[in-house]
Formats: sequence, C-alpha cells, structure tokens
Amino acid sequence: MRLIVSAATLAIATAFLSCSGATAEDATARPGPAVTPAPPGGRARPNVLVWMIDDVGFAQLSSYGGLVSTPNIDRIARLGLRYTNYHTAPICSASRAAFLTGRNPHSVHVGGHATAARDLPGYDAKIPASDGTIAANLHQAGYATFALGKWDHLPSEESSPAGPFNHWPTGQGFDHFYGFLTADVDNWNPTLLRDLTAVAKPAEPAYHLSADLADQAIALIRSRDVKNPRRPFFLYWATGAAHAPHHAPREWIDRYRGRFDMGWDEAREIILKAQKAQGLVQRDAQLAPRPAGLPTWSSLSPQQRKLYARQMEVFAASLSYADAQFARILDALQASGELENTLIVITSDNGASAEGGPDGLYNEAEVTSGKTPGVADNMAFYDRWGGPETYPHYSYGWAVAGDTPYRYYKQTAHEGGTRVPLVIAWPRGIAARGELRNQFVYVDDLAPTILEATGVPLAATVNDVPQDPLEGQSITPSFAASGDPRGGRPQYVELYGNKGLWWQGWSIVTTHRFRTWDFHVSRTFDEPWELYDLVQDPGQGHDLAATYPDRVAEMGRMFEEQARLHHVYPQFNLSDTVADSILKARMDFERRGGQWHYAGPVGNIPQSLAPPINSRSFKMTARLAMSRGDSTGPIFAYGGQLGGIGFYLKDGKPELILNTLKGDPTAVVAHDALGAGTARIELDFIKGPTAMDGSAQYEVTIKADGRDLATQTVTYTMPFFFGISETFGVGVDEGSPVLAGYAAGTPFPGSISDVLFDFNLR
Repeated sequence: MRLIVSAATLAIATAFLSCSGATAEDATARPGPAVTPAPPGGRARPNVLVWMIDDVGFAQLSSYGGLVSTPNIDRIARLGLRYTNYHTAPICSASRAAFLTGRNPHSVHVGGHATAARDLPGYDAKIPASDGTIAANLHQAGYATFALGKWDHLPSEESSPAGPFNHWPTGQGFDHFYGFLTADVDNWNPTLLRDLTAVAKPAEPAYHLSADLADQAIALIRSRDVKNPRRPFFLYWATGAAHAPHHAPREWIDRYRGRFDMGWDEAREIILKAQKAQGLVQRDAQLAPRPAGLPTWSSLSPQQRKLYARQMEVFAASLSYADAQFARILDALQASGELENTLIVITSDNGASAEGGPDGLYNEAEVTSGKTPGVADNMAFYDRWGGPETYPHYSYGWAVAGDTPYRYYKQTAHEGGTRVPLVIAWPRGIAARGELRNQFVYVDDLAPTILEATGVPLAATVNDVPQDPLEGQSITPSFAASGDPRGGRPQYVELYGNKGLWWQGWSIVTTHRFRTWDFHVSRTFDEPWELYDLVQDPGQGHDLAATYPDRVAEMGRMFEEQARLHHVYPQFNLSDTVADSILKARMDFERRGGQWHYAGPVGNIPQSLAPPINSRSFKMTARLAMSRGDSTGPIFAYGGQLGGIGFYLKDGKPELILNTLKGDPTAVVAHDALGAGTARIELDFIKGPTAMDGSAQYEVTIKADGRDLATQTVTYTMPFFFGISETFGVGVDEGSPVLAGYAAGTPFPGSISDVLFDFNLR
C-alpha cells in the first residue's frame, strides 16, 4: 500500500507543476514520452536514485572506515556493493559533467571548474548538445526525471534569469529542478531556483537545505501518483553537504563534541586500521606521506587543537545530518514498495577539500582576501561555527585524514583527489549483499552502467541532435563479481596542471599545485612524472619513476594521446583564468558604456553579470512609488549578511548597509523618511584611496527628489567577492539578506523602475 500523501507534500508537488512555466498549449504541442517496454526478462524498469555527495573523501563515511556516522549509507552498502577503486575528476564541475554524460570531462568542455571557464574547446563549460545526459536518455525512454540540489557545471554568464537555459537541468533532460547553480550555497539561507524561476526558501524556523531537498525529493516522487505511479523515475539528489559551508543544526553538532580531540594524526591511524579490518585496503597498506607543511597534531597549541577539532565536529554533523535526510527518501520508497526495484548509486564528486588552508575559514569568501584568517580570527566564531553567522571550512589537516590512506586531496591528480567512495545497490537486480569490488572504475563509467541496468540504449538523437558515442564503459558485470585491480583501460586525469594516468594498477602523476587554497600559483608545466604501483603502494609513498623508466615513457605517451584526443591542451594554471575574467568584465563594461539599466525588479543575477559596485565608484538613481511611508524593503542588494552591500528602505528611510565578511555592518541612514507616494532616489558611492590594510574611505550621499537626506564618510574593507552563491538583485534580496531581520526574497514594498547604475564619474 502506498503512503497517504500529506497536504504539505501535495503543496510542494503542486508548486512544482504550477511553477514549471508549462502551459496548456505546451502540453498539447509536446506530449510527454510514453513508457517504453520493459527490458528483457519482463521485469519493470528500475527507478534510479543517485546521491551525489560533495567533497567527501574516501575515508569519511563510516562504511569506508571513516569517523563520520552515516548509518543510512551503511544500510545501502549492506544491501549491495562498495567499490574500492573508483576514481573521479579532481573537482566538482568536471566530475558531475562526466557522470551525467558518460564522457570524459574535457570531451564535454568541462575540464575545470565552470566558474573558471575559458574560451577553449575543453574548458568553456558548454556541454555540447551531441553529448546528452543520462536524464535525457532515460526521459526519452519514459522516465520521470528530477534534479535537486547542486548544479554548477554551466557557464556563470548563463546562470541568470536571461538564460540561455539549454545548460540548466531542464535543458539537460530533467522534468524538474529545485536547487542552486553555484559551487556551494548557504544551507540556512540558500538562493534557490525551481525549474527556471527564483523562489524563496520555505518559511520554517528550523530550516536547513538538506532537509528541504529531502522534502522536495519525496514530493516529486509522489507527484507521479497524479497520473502514473508506476512510471519509473531518475532522481539526481545532489546535496550541498558536505562542501563548505559546513552547516548543521546545533543538536547534531553537539553529538560530535569531543569526538575529534585526538587530532588528524591519530584519526588517520584509527581509520586505516578500520579500513584494513573491512578489507577496503590490503593488510600491509601504509599511510600516504604527510603534505609538506602540515603540522603534527602534537605540535599544535591548545587553542589550535580546540579550534581544529571544532571544525571537524561541524563537518561531521553536516554530513551525518544529510545522511539522516537521505534516510527519509529511502523510507518513503520502502513504504511505497519501490525500494526493492530502485538502483541506488551513492558517490562523491572528488576527494576531501583542503581549500580551508592551514587554519580553516570562518567565512569561505575570505580565501580570496589579501590576508586569510588566522587562529585568533577564527576563534572569535568558535561558539557560532556551523551556524547561520558563519560560512565555514575546516583546516586542511582534516582533508588529509578524510582521504586516508591516499595522498593529497581535492584538486590534485593524486589518489586523495580522485579516489572516492562508490556504493551501488539494487535489491531486485543485484544478488550480492555487502560485498567489495576492486576493479578500476572511472566516473564516466556510471552513465553507461545506469543505461544498461535500466535496459535503455543510448539514444541515436536527443532533441533531434545526433549523439556522440559514450566514452565510459558499463560496469554491470561487476554486479556479479569483483575484478582485477590491474585490469581496465588507461585513463587520463588533469586539472590546472596537475595531471596523471591510471593503467594496470599503476599511476603516473605530477605534483604541480598541492597548496590548493592558494589561487595564485603560476608555474610552467615541466614537473617530472612520478610513478606509483597503486596495488602495492596505494598511499603513493614510493616513486618508482627512476626504477621503471620504460613504463613511465609508455604511460606518458598514453597520456599525451588522450590529452590531445580529449582537448586537454593547452594546459593552464587556475590563476591564468583571472586575466580572462578581467577581460570579460572590461568588455562588458565597454559594451554597456559604463551603465547598467534595469527597467524594474530583477533578481538572481550572478556576480559575473552584476554591476561592478564592489570595485568602482558609482551613482545610482531609481524611481520609487510607495503606498505607505514606513515600508521596508530592498532597492538593490549584492551579497548577504557575511559580506554585502544593500540599499534599502527601512521604516521608510533610505539606508545603505555595508557588511564585512565577518558580518559586521556599517550603515548610512537618511535623516528623513520618504513618505508615501513617488520619489526619485539617488545614491552616490565614491571610493577614496585604498589603505595598506585593504580598507578605503567611501563618500556616501543619499538624495530624494534633489533633497539631501544623508552625507557621510565611512571606512569599509570591500571584499573581492561576497561569496560563491551570493547574487545581485534590484527590488529583491535573495539568499542571505544584507539587512538583518529581512525575510529574504520578499519583494520591494511598492513599485521600483528606471534603475540606473552609472560608473562614468569624473
């Protein structure tokens, strides 16, 4: 018997249908796909449920020997298989594009992170229409297709309300999308989209994004009840967890209090022992060498230990809390009788992240500041770590522990950056229970595996576009038996100069950039190949390049062949993309003549398309009309409570708010309210010279209908950027609000028109 659909669930499902932008005319012009016949054997096609976890290393889940409790992932591991030799690209955008298309990252133009896209075939972040996704193929075969959570493998300039939308989830084969188009998001105050439209988060006092994503997933699955409850679904559940910001409810953080006081060195030893006991690594496996510069836990001061342990407690809580929300989806499927015929895939997009650097970050946006926070800066947020007043990331020592026994972490081509958990279960289709699989598997193998398991052949055309062959290989034979870790095809890997190739249980790799929190590294690409026998030396502690030069040469030739085939060249440093961004911004400025004009309210504008109010002096003018004289709402807002600029009406008075990355506000408040009626509002924001500490003085003038309402000089340190997920809006402030207490997403309380930002000041 199916569960009774609650009123809340029906409301969410109805919202999806009503906000999708579809019309009755659309429905008659484009009828939905019919369910294709079941695969051979007469069994119904399985549902497919994917949990794409973020920045979780090989050794962080409890079913992989980790110290973070994930009982519901463990539950699925007991139902099926754990893979010990699964590899991804070293960064999220590239891995997700490869996962969804079944092709190599550079082949589908996502060789790096989409925010650092360049106008090169392997890196422009524009997945070709000839490389349709799993969702597009399954949809054509009759599946309902849903994407929830993170979607960050599209060009930044395409993520605004202006589109184009062909690289959004609904343009990539998904019926519905609910989530965010950035690398991460504030879990307490997310900037959310439903299909193509920005929406406010649900008004719940205890709101957290992970729980919201579970609510939405269950509602979408149940929405099939309206017409065809037996229609199979493909659900891509891509939580923000456990990418920074590490956010978790206080009671979940308290569960881990004191659990990591032993530090990262002892944690590595404990994890390795558990991994050996579970058969995840061989009995004689050794820990990877420590990264240069990583201090031993015993050498740290008591304050450092206290801070770093707290950081790991919060990370663990965020992952465990997400696991508990995943359980709700599983329980709903079990109650409806669908869990038995659901193919479940749980994996991470890359290894654990070291982007928090040596001391961690109370606000991830500080990574781009001239002076990143030290221990004292972070300790000021100790009691708030993981709550709404922080946007935190842990110290890189925990990333090293989280990738035990492998070397390095996310963004590197070594095993710590690329070897991650993969759990697959399908109670009706896979007989094995709780077994391990040791053969080499690459991220682009999962799309062909899902298609084969569902009995859906690769479509000849998607949206009338002929399709390229898949580059991954199905691993469905592994459902029945483990394979040889020395088998498999040669496979390249590359990211911003870190490169490598796997073949026959060996790897060649370069150490080009391992301080991944440093975005300024600029080097030539002439590092020598290192050679490791991953079967005998999984921690990559013994470089055998000098011992086996012929193998190095042979594997080096393979890398060159694949690199040229898949558009890896030209290689470049991450820092090289800054010049591209500056050039694009300059061209956009010149195209607009230094003016940004908005006829009325508009929101969800990414920083790449926002007016450069954080880097130039400007004059803003707008026409307002208010029915009341005590209204509160945004005229414009950029950023949020942890770094942002907002120009508001507050109780009828114009007010400019400048928030630092620590969340400290400075306000310039008009001495009079505007009153009801119409007004022409003006804001002058004139920057003075920058001081040695990065601060500057700003001359602020507020006028209404030519009348001075405020003139003040303020000192403010302008952030280089306000945060990965923060956006710009006119008449609306989405996500984390600049004005404390303002309900994000609430529109301006009146009309706003003829808004002009003019940067042509003399």
